[in-house]
Amino acid sequence: MKISNKVSRIALAAIIIVSLSLSFIFMAVKQGYHEDELLTYNLANSSKQLGVDGEWNSPDDFNEYLTAGEHRFDYGNVYHNQVVDASHPPLYYALVHTVCSFFPGVFSRWLAFAINVVMMTGSLILLYKIGKRVTGNNLYALIGVGGYALSIACITTTIYLRMYASLTFWVLMFLYVTLRMYDRKNEIKILDCALLLVTVVAGVLTQYYFILCAGLIGLVMLIYKIKDRYIKSLIAYAAVAFAGAGIALAVYPYIITNVLGGNRGFGSLKMDIDTITIVTYFWYKVVCYIMLLAKDMFLGQGWLLGLCTGFLLAAYICMRFIKKKKLPRKAWFIIVPGAVYFIFIALVSPFNSDRYVMACLPLISLIFSYGFIKAVNFSRVGKKNKKAVLAVPACIVAASALAFIPVKPYYIYGETNLYDTKTDNCVFVGTAMMEWNKCIDKFMNYDSVMIAKTTEMSKTLYDELDEFAQSRGVITNGKVGKLAESFMTNGDVERKESDSIDKMTSDEKLRGLSEVTVYISRLADSDYVIDKITKNTDLKKYDIIQKDRQFEEFFNWYDYFVETESYCNVYRFYK
Repeated sequence: MKISNKVSRIALAAIIIVSLSLSFIFMAVKQGYHEDELLTYNLANSSKQLGVDGEWNSPDDFNEYLTAGEHRFDYGNVYHNQVVDASHPPLYYALVHTVCSFFPGVFSRWLAFAINVVMMTGSLILLYKIGKRVTGNNLYALIGVGGYALSIACITTTIYLRMYASLTFWVLMFLYVTLRMYDRKNEIKILDCALLLVTVVAGVLTQYYFILCAGLIGLVMLIYKIKDRYIKSLIAYAAVAFAGAGIALAVYPYIITNVLGGNRGFGSLKMDIDTITIVTYFWYKVVCYIMLLAKDMFLGQGWLLGLCTGFLLAAYICMRFIKKKKLPRKAWFIIVPGAVYFIFIALVSPFNSDRYVMACLPLISLIFSYGFIKAVNFSRVGKKNKKAVLAVPACIVAASALAFIPVKPYYIYGETNLYDTKTDNCVFVGTAMMEWNKCIDKFMNYDSVMIAKTTEMSKTLYDELDEFAQSRGVITNGKVGKLAESFMTNGDVERKESDSIDKMTSDEKLRGLSEVTVYISRLADSDYVIDKITKNTDLKKYDIIQKDRQFEEFFNWYDYFVETESYCNVYRFYK
């Protein structure tokens, strides 16, 4: 069953409009930021360093830290910031910087969001084109796009102010160009080669996970080109892809050290823990990622994900081994990168976060959408009534509409009262982990903010983490603290610790205040900080303004970091 191209274009436009409208709604109600979202603005725009060792900072300092002012259209500064940060390549930050440079001195979520809107619009168009090439049916292509565009996964990717919407676009562009070149058999077109070259350069310079996605897609291409003996087009494909990677490396030669030895690379984790802890922790990671996928696409219900997966596996076994029917070749261009990438990232990612698998979620959506279409068409019902396949989009639309009732997209927060300031001035006390970075948008509401550090870590943190881990099946043998330290520093052994508590309590401005709001990081020893303030200043009384949420409220410990605004207990100290 097909529909006309005109109708399909109208339907695609409608799907994109609905998807982006949902994203705009959730972005409008977004209150608070993931710390990396605020780092997006800083690394893209500024070389400003805040006073974080017992110094006072003004709202102008925070604004300069986040916005393009003195460094408008200064791409050398953008490049330098990425070299220093040693986590990601510079292209996405250059895009953010370009948009922000047109609005000097303005900090707004809508600036980075605008880039995501453009990228996700392109991604949905590409997803349609991919679906059309894989299935040869524009109606099926629309079903695949709708299944992803109306999902929590798509909305979350769009509203998360990082490079993952851009990464998704370049991954889908690489897949689309690969399918174009596959369809041409042994013919080589200059336009295809040019598109592939640009895609590889841009993808590698956007996020390093692009290399994994492209490698898996290229592997499928390699197998089929060799099998069909289309060696000439294979050589052209591989040569252009490697040339693109070479250009990216020439533009940003720090790629190798970032991937292999940086604070996000494979060598970043130093884990002196027991083998049984590693094994059980990795099993826990896999479960967390299954739950993430259930939240993103299956109404937050793990059993529904399991049921759908089991049905598709049973249908494939029946078709392949009983009916002796093979899947179309092009299906493997979706299945291999989608499934293998998801499983691999679930095992090796530094955190159990949906952001790391965002790029493969459109492909996973296609796997389920097209899998159900294939199963329905293959069944007796589908053979007797071709319109039965329409039950698939009907279920997708219903599930998508219902998903937003029980499931809330990540990164919108909205449960804090910290924007309603209780005092004119504020003090933040944390560790070397830069926890203050997530609170900058709140600090901008105070007349001045002191940021201080302490080397006194929470005395209960490791016990909390150990209890949390054991309750979720991880056999810790009391060594979960070492695992936590490894993740908290991301292998950055150069991270400097300092203690500016004494400098803080001797500060004349602080000693002259009659009241002050104090943020104390969950990683810091609250009792130690409170004792220092009450014994060394006239601020002897305190009330809690907001108590931080606890780890045990979440199954996935990383959810704590994406669903809480501050990681702090916040107090009002007064005379």
